[in-house]
Amino acid sequence: MLLKKVIVSGVILASSIVANAGGAIDFSLADDSIRIEHDAVLVGTGAHFTTGYLYNEANSSWGLTAGFNAVDASMANQDLIGGVGFKAILISSEVDDFALATGVGGFIRYQPYVLNGLGIEGDAYVAPSILSFGELNYVHELLARVTYQVLPQARIFVGYYDVRGNYNARNNVEIDSTFHVGFRMAY
Repeated sequence: MLLKKVIVSGVILASSIVANAGGAIDFSLADDSIRIEHDAVLVGTGAHFTTGYLYNEANSSWGLTAGFNAVDASMANQDLIGGVGFKAILISSEVDDFALATGVGGFIRYQPYVLNGLGIEGDAYVAPSILSFGELNYVHELLARVTYQVLPQARIFVGYYDVRGNYNARNNVEIDSTFHVGFRMAY
């Protein structure tokens, strides 16, 4: 457990160093799981680097993520922000101690001014067999949530999060699939 904490801290620190300034911390909780993600923005570009950690106490599975998304650097439409890119997912489950996949996908955040702080967010990353390694055939990460702006730099949310893998030996191993609450804080 200590090794996992050291790895997570190191990955989050490394992503912070990559960015010149700016970013966000995304933190969510459920009954049996926790998810944290750091989004670092390379100033003056559309490059978003993410690192994250997911732990599910109920089935003792966990995941580490690291990703890159390209986002519109001009930010012409501040109500709608989206990006496309990649997310590497290292998972550990009851089937396999370590499995790696690289998902392709992106994210979208829609927070129109006319809704007085209300918004929606989602992301989807899919790693088919060509991008999944070892005994892993397929992995996906899906997220959907409703957000509310409580501060200019902070939003609270409620949503659903699903991470699953498919192995040669067994079908659809759930890493985490749950409703969650949390916050996203920009700095």
